[in-house]
Amino acid sequence: MIKKMSLSLIGFAILSLNAQTINLQGVVSNAAGKPVSNAVVSLVRQKLKDTTGTDGKYSFVSTSVRKLSPIVPQMNDIDLNNGVLQFKLSTQSPVKVELFDLKGNLLRREVDMNAAAGSYRFDISKNCDASKVLVIRAAIGMSEVTFRYLPLQNGKFAISSVSEKTSSFNRNDRDAEVIVDVDVVDTLTVTANGYKTKSVAITSLNMQQNISLDTNSTGGKNDPVPSAGCGKTLASSIKNGTNNITSSGSNRSYILNFPSNYNKDQPYRLIFGMHCMGGDAQKVAGNSDQSKNFYGIKTQADKDNIQCIYVAPQGNGDGTWTASKDIQFFYDIQKYLKDNMCIDTSRVFSVGFSFGAMFSYALSLKYPKILRAVACNAPANWNFDQPTNEHIPLAYIQTTGTNDDRCNWVFNDGQKKGGKYCLLQHAEDNGCNTSTTIKIANSGTHAVTEFTGCKDGYPVKFLSHNGGHECNKTDQGSNVDWIPVEFWNFFKQF
Repeated sequence: MIKKMSLSLIGFAILSLNAQTINLQGVVSNAAGKPVSNAVVSLVRQKLKDTTGTDGKYSFVSTSVRKLSPIVPQMNDIDLNNGVLQFKLSTQSPVKVELFDLKGNLLRREVDMNAAAGSYRFDISKNCDASKVLVIRAAIGMSEVTFRYLPLQNGKFAISSVSEKTSSFNRNDRDAEVIVDVDVVDTLTVTANGYKTKSVAITSLNMQQNISLDTNSTGGKNDPVPSAGCGKTLASSIKNGTNNITSSGSNRSYILNFPSNYNKDQPYRLIFGMHCMGGDAQKVAGNSDQSKNFYGIKTQADKDNIQCIYVAPQGNGDGTWTASKDIQFFYDIQKYLKDNMCIDTSRVFSVGFSFGAMFSYALSLKYPKILRAVACNAPANWNFDQPTNEHIPLAYIQTTGTNDDRCNWVFNDGQKKGGKYCLLQHAEDNGCNTSTTIKIANSGTHAVTEFTGCKDGYPVKFLSHNGGHECNKTDQGSNVDWIPVEFWNFFKQF
């Protein structure tokens, strides 16, 4: 099993470089060959970073005066020294080790879904009895590196390239040869929203290095990302129904709904339902005409046999929300649940109507790194304090009635106030084509607009109906409330 070790890792000399000129450039693109903007490119050992523009280009041009430390080329703080895999984690992350033979047969797999920050080690020889070359795949989160490993029998080990061995060193407690490329001088690591992190070993600091990124998958769908609470036995204090938490110095309550057959090892979607003005958590979590089980989301998810964890926070005393304390309230709840329940941290959602939509919209500006998508039924952006917009992509769906006189489609064009501008803000942040024609319903059937050109995995969708300020809506000639159907279908695509 992966065992904790001291924070000090043993380095092993291979090469060192003195002062030299850096002229490293390239283009970051996706699988379709299109440039990826706002990708962060790191030249790891030189501790340099650049961010790509709309053309996907990055550039490192300078003179290096740093003597590079002699280490085995590594990726995302994964290192193989003396037959021992060594991991450095700056934050809690899933850690995985897989050992294969050269035919691709899996010999051993070890996984720790909640490895705490610190350093870890995995001894190859003690975990796999093999006398031939192994392929070792090690991963931290979604980033991974592959090594080839060959045990020796002479009480020595060597670090070498594929074609030429380096000198051997006496070593009695490890018999291994690690085959790596001794010409590697640094590593480029690239991160971008909607794409898998990628690391590329480079053999020169004076070269053109183009990098192609893989999306998490089509439409931004990725494997679950387990929270710190995965694997923990559910505390007796966590129960279906009303729960309490201290936030901003006050005792606050929320209603929690999770499966009766809750599995501590299964990451669940986490869905917040925010009540409207004059409403409360019970109405959202109950079966009233206004809520229908978390605005009907739970009803739709149950039909699809998809189990989720639902939260209905209680706003302040008069049934409203405040930016000053309730935004922190949301943060505190989601963090507590992630720490103590098995949550898929990449699938956290918020849905609300009216004031609940305003609050959900505010959260989408403040916490786009926490929320995967937000569904707003009749939001507004002028009668609720707006937090600073992080301008980070977040999937967004909204509906507004053409005759809504409370949360108007357009309240003030000059000041960009109204439901229209909530929609356009996310279209802009998601890189969508903001000149897309927005369809406005003029009949008894709702109209659908899906923005084009959005970043992969970050769609923006608008549903217009010719009604007023309404939580539930059916099309003419139908008795089906289409709003929860549309909202759930939007959420479940991720």
